[in-house]
Amino acid sequence: MIKILISIITILLLISCENNDIEIKKKVDKSSKNKIILALWDSLTAWYNLDLADSYPMQLQKILTQKWYDYKVINAWVSWNTTLQLLDRLDLYLTETDKTPEIAIIVIWWNDWLRWTKISDIEENIEQIINRLKEKNIKIVLWWMKIPPNLWISYGNDFFNIYEKVTKKTSIYLINFFLEWVAWKHDLNLSDWIHPNKKWYEIISKNVFEFLKNNNLIQND
Repeated sequence: MIKILISIITILLLISCENNDIEIKKKVDKSSKNKIILALWDSLTAWYNLDLADSYPMQLQKILTQKWYDYKVINAWVSWNTTLQLLDRLDLYLTETDKTPEIAIIVIWWNDWLRWTKISDIEENIEQIINRLKEKNIKIVLWWMKIPPNLWISYGNDFFNIYEKVTKKTSIYLINFFLEWVAWKHDLNLSDWIHPNKKWYEIISKNVFEFLKNNNLIQND
């Protein structure tokens, strides 16, 4: 009962979160040597109640710069985005930059299942997102996500299985549960237990960097 109550409170807090939709459309100078990493996510990338510099894409940028990697990270978040909405806005990031992104990092979870989107529709949308990026020869990293285990067990299992199915079908990179290092840890979250604090972002950004490096997705020219 306590777990169910916590889950309900979590959903209500998410619904009440301020929708700070920001589209980052900044053009990249063609003469720049920087390759582009596109960070596609929703409000958890949006530095909620923190400084912009604290967000995981900006901290990833800091690590890359410190280690002399010539990459520019574009934080392409939109709060409350679903897979369908991400698909609809994807071309924005492929046309509003003068350079095609080298890498796209995709994290998709809360917003589809909170709307009880059909599993088959989520899977199809993710596949279309991936195929659209692959048409541009963009390297793709999909981050495995989970629904809280005490909510809609059957739906949650089907949701969890989407990632492996899509990865096998499209031959992209997949990393285990994106939040496994930080989920439900009080010292890594804000008081709402949903949104991350600065330390949370630091851990995630370091793990993102290590994954990109270990899989030879980034090169230090």
